[in-house]
Amino acid sequence: MLSPNTLPSRFREFSRTNGLFGALESVIVAVSGGVDSMVLLDLLLKERGLKLIVGHFNHGLRGEESDDDETFVAERARTCGVPFHAGRGDTSGEAKRRGVGIQEAARDLRYGFLERLRDAAGGGRIATGHHADDNAETILLHLFRGAGVQGMSGIPVARAGIIRPLLFAQREEIEEYARNENIPFRTDSSNAKDGYTRNAVRHHVLPLLKELVSPAVVENINRSGDNFRALAAYLQEETQKALAACTIDRNADGLHLSVRELLARPLIFRQHAVLAALEEVSGALPGSDRVQAVLGLLGNDPGATVTVGGGTEALRNRGELVIRLQGEKAGFSIPVNPGQEYTISGFRFATELVDSRGPSAGGGTEYADAGQTGTRGMTLRSWREGDSFMPLGMSGRKKISDFFIDEKVPLYEKHRIPILLTEGGEVIWVCGMRLDDRFKITPGTRRVLKLEYSSPSDR
Repeated sequence: MLSPNTLPSRFREFSRTNGLFGALESVIVAVSGGVDSMVLLDLLLKERGLKLIVGHFNHGLRGEESDDDETFVAERARTCGVPFHAGRGDTSGEAKRRGVGIQEAARDLRYGFLERLRDAAGGGRIATGHHADDNAETILLHLFRGAGVQGMSGIPVARAGIIRPLLFAQREEIEEYARNENIPFRTDSSNAKDGYTRNAVRHHVLPLLKELVSPAVVENINRSGDNFRALAAYLQEETQKALAACTIDRNADGLHLSVRELLARPLIFRQHAVLAALEEVSGALPGSDRVQAVLGLLGNDPGATVTVGGGTEALRNRGELVIRLQGEKAGFSIPVNPGQEYTISGFRFATELVDSRGPSAGGGTEYADAGQTGTRGMTLRSWREGDSFMPLGMSGRKKISDFFIDEKVPLYEKHRIPILLTEGGEVIWVCGMRLDDRFKITPGTRRVLKLEYSSPSDR
């Protein structure tokens, strides 16, 4: 194992390689009081140009012990001179109300609190203390549950503004670094219990694999996760090509796919094309059993129907596989690549890399700094509650819902207006209405991203 003395330099290199921090950016540090998050806070304090805010969520699951954790983290933040904010929630009550497990309810409450804290700070990123052992456990759990390629990719380094700067480090070296640097931390008593599946994997499965297979099993699993992540990226790209070739029509109700075109493709692309279509229409990721049920329609007679869930259904209609909403229209979400045109729900969207900004063509054409937006991983989707951006000409963030009110957008129209986002989940453009100020053209712009949007009312 590498010396824990190299942890700060490896942390800095990992963060730089993955582009985790921007200059003078606010970072909400999720600190539970455990060794992982306390080491994360220590390493972030050594970085320059970051505005740190400590966020701690008290789940109320361990009574006095949970309260002591909150007091401990608050005192540590004060000692380090970092602003501290705490949140509380009835995790057990939330789990019962939603009919989900304690861990899922706890995670959702915690991230909801951190997202609100980020909004209050005017943006930035949320940093969590997930490390290589956490990732190995996640991959194993996904494997045991029959996950696909995406699930086998493990925990993403960065997604939707949430970053994991410690994902390169193993638990042992993090703990050793804490001892060497005299970093105080708390131990969660619930982590010692095997009642949670993850704890059982941590205490029994991984140690046994290290003993019987290889001492480097965590490193090897993480390497496999990287390979699956690369494969998932390739499959996503090829899936979009397959879906485009199979799509006969997109409208406000859903998608019409060619049965002949689907059957002409290898099974894996057929599966992923249907999965992508279901996600696009319903706005949620369906289980593998639902995907298989929809694929079964390809061999059925016209009129056969499968209820997918989330208000979505699939039906066989002669030479078409129709995936549509049963009731009220749900959101849409599609990946976007420069140089391609998209037609969905009655609107047209296109993006193109150009040498310079052209003449303005009104609200339907906009130009952005491609160096700031990036050219990979962009997403075009419908508005969601809580979305915010920095309208062109303004220095502060504004909720898009408030922006719609100011612009007198009817309630029934706001779900139809597409929002273009970066790979990190930041809003680039409220299509046809306003660019985000952070992505405007400046004298330093080297590459320009031309954006075009038109709705039925524009044509």
